[in-house]
Amino acid sequence: MTGFWGGLTASVVVLTLLMGAGSHAVSPAALGDALWAHGVLGPRVRRSAAAVLPVAEGLLGAAGATALLTGHQRGLQTVLVAGAVLFGFYAAYTRHVLALGRGGPCGCSGQDVPLSRWVTRRAVALAVLAISGAAAAGAGPGRFSTAELVTLALAAPACTTLLWYLPAAMHEPTAASVHLSTRATAHQQTKTTVHRTAEGVPTRWTSPPAP
Repeated sequence: MTGFWGGLTASVVVLTLLMGAGSHAVSPAALGDALWAHGVLGPRVRRSAAAVLPVAEGLLGAAGATALLTGHQRGLQTVLVAGAVLFGFYAAYTRHVLALGRGGPCGCSGQDVPLSRWVTRRAVALAVLAISGAAAAGAGPGRFSTAELVTLALAAPACTTLLWYLPAAMHEPTAASVHLSTRATAHQQTKTTVHRTAEGVPTRWTSPPAP
């Protein structure tokens, strides 16, 4: 593997595959429910995709982690190429669903993250990283100093986490929900309390009168 960039891209792709497989294992119904909500695939294809995709992520992630730890460049390159194809498929599928005007959850995790253009952009970014890592792995093994290994061990999980939560962080509520929330807040702020003086005359206060 050539350089720090190759190690970083490969690590991010492998960690993302493992996180995806782990998320689907924790919430096994999330992907199937999301595919049903999208309304693009038929029942048979939908069931097959919901069963096959998490397994593919898990196998690729495990194979990639093994290749990283053992320094098997050819195996790592194969995993990264397959990962690029998988993420490219995710990007094309989500882009197609959005182009049809469909919505629903993204199905990428147990969280209720809605499908958006940021899901597509994340998949594209991961596909590009996988291609870059595959090209670096094909150039041959590389040697890292202790400082580079420590930096890589810190940077890879951080970058993976940022990419993983990007769609949730960039999610924008719809205008209707924002309008309803604003109206509810304004209504609560304008509530007043009616008090009466000693003579029985009603008086409005925005807070209880001083004793």
